[in-house]
Amino acid sequence: MQQNTWIKKLFNLDRRVVYLCLFIAIILPFFMKPVVKMTTTEWVQKSYDLVEEAAVKQKPILIGLDYDPATMAELKPMAAAILRHAFSRNVKVVGMTFITTGTSLAAGILDQVAKEYGKVYGEDYVFLGFTTQLNQALLNFGDNFRKTYPKDFKNTNVDEIPLLKNIRNYNDFHLVIDLSGTKIPGYFIVYGVDKYNFNYVAGVTAVSATEYFPYLQSGQMKGLMAGMKGAAEYEGLANKIDAGMRGMASQSWGHLTIIFFIIIGNILYYMKRRFEGRGSL
Repeated sequence: MQQNTWIKKLFNLDRRVVYLCLFIAIILPFFMKPVVKMTTTEWVQKSYDLVEEAAVKQKPILIGLDYDPATMAELKPMAAAILRHAFSRNVKVVGMTFITTGTSLAAGILDQVAKEYGKVYGEDYVFLGFTTQLNQALLNFGDNFRKTYPKDFKNTNVDEIPLLKNIRNYNDFHLVIDLSGTKIPGYFIVYGVDKYNFNYVAGVTAVSATEYFPYLQSGQMKGLMAGMKGAAEYEGLANKIDAGMRGMASQSWGHLTIIFFIIIGNILYYMKRRFEGRGSL
């Protein structure tokens, strides 16, 4: 009887202990720099390679930062990873957004990462800001983006911005990227790629990724990053570990903790049944 006291204690374990262990497993990666081993998907690799090509050809990239507070957990790490890669390779960046509630988020991540690499606004990067003219803006970028954006986010005439003086349309960018949890990536294809045939990559939430696989197969989309895993994969390629990898580690450690307690619970249940059969519990 005495030797089975510890089993009784485990059966009566306060559930708050389990919650505490789970909380620690989830939160701990955010105070570390964990590396989760994962296979890099072909489409994330291609996204990375296109930014590398932009560096070699010394051409800028256009990025749509079309996420809001509801989707920033998945898409902000993706934006940061791409911008860090671009700025580390001296690729100039032009940003914009079609999400009014995400305008400050877009401006913030551009300024934050640019500051990390000592980049100068107007020379190394520009944020055009928000516009409601989604369809028309994408069409205007095929001719002259100034029809939609005569001024940037800071209300400066675009012709006075050094980076934009020699940029007119999609042909002046090596790559166009859109990061969004909405249907906007599809609009880039309909109103942009199909008409003007440029290199296009999208970053989307994990739940909506399958919607874009046909565009990869058709070649209309050159690359795709899906959710937190896509961000983590890109961070791994760029060797710049941040929120994406930490998020994946948090998920992994949390799942492992749950699995651990499920296994322990089943073992204890089996032992309880066994001891009850012997009358020793």
